[in-house]
Amino acid sequence: MFKLPVCPYCNTVYSYKDVKNNRNKKIIKCYHCKNKFKKNNLKGYVVLALIIIILTVALNLVVLNLTADFITSIIPLMIISVFAVIIFIILTPFFSDYKKIKNIDIKEIPRELIAENPVNKKQKRSVKNRQRKNK
Repeated sequence: MFKLPVCPYCNTVYSYKDVKNNRNKKIIKCYHCKNKFKKNNLKGYVVLALIIIILTVALNLVVLNLTADFITSIIPLMIISVFAVIIFIILTPFFSDYKKIKNIDIKEIPRELIAENPVNKKQKRSVKNRQRKNK
């Protein structure tokens, strides 16, 4: 679960930045093998959310037991809760998963839902160099 997603066709590992950039896309096109696949986040997000909720509740209970006055314990509870939300946002790419598309015609999917070539500058340079060598 706690790993960056890979292309289901060629096993290319996507970087943290690529996964974050494609978080709103439903269909992603691999920059290595050019195949299209879908993003499946629900299972990973549920697991991550459960882990963070359990840890947050446990920490909040500890803080409530350590402080005698309820009013003074509200601020640490708020800080713990905000910290939990930030951790959830930071860790979401590690709980994403990419799956092959089954029984769906790619032409029926709107173009704006497809992430095209999520490559960084270094990868673009290497593609251009390969194209020059092939000419």
